[in-house]
Amino acid sequence: MIMEAQARRRFITRYVKAYISIFAVIAVVVAISELRGVGWRPALAGIPMYASLFVLVTYAMLRELRQIRKSNKTDEGEN
Repeated sequence: MIMEAQARRRFITRYVKAYISIFAVIAVVVAISELRGVGWRPALAGIPMYASLFVLVTYAMLRELRQIRKSNKTDEGEN
């Protein structure tokens, strides 16, 4: 897989930000739950949403990575 350095950096940065955002959503929900004084257990009700977000971001990342690899193969074949 040959990716330009700048494209690779953008790809990695985009998905690192996406995963950090997922963890931030979880942290906010837990923080709100803790601030209300009910503990972290009610935040567990959101596990299906957290898992869905994680799966969606991972799927988008893999789909884009596959597309990049495919375009690199066709670019190498033309040279």
